[in-house]
Amino acid sequence: QKPMTAREMLLTSGFVSLKFSGNMGVIHTRPGYASRIAYNIDNSKIQHILGTIAGDDTIFFIIAEGAERKEIITALGYIIPEITDSNDY
Repeated sequence: QKPMTAREMLLTSGFVSLKFSGNMGVIHTRPGYASRIAYNIDNSKIQHILGTIAGDDTIFFIIAEGAERKEIITALGYIIPEITDSNDY
């Protein structure tokens, strides 16, 4: 990916991708964005996400038993608008 200008960086959430496996999810971000996004997820109190762990460009999260992926994607879409633009899930 080509480097972004400072102005472009302010206008993006930093979201790159979302993947699921069982009751776990992984969000990849641009470098430096994961901690901020994970903080927002944790503080939004999404009932279907039990918690997050963030690195520099990766967020790992645990999904509550019985939660549907569609519910998770919808809830995350309020925090990361770009997440609902992809059909990779």
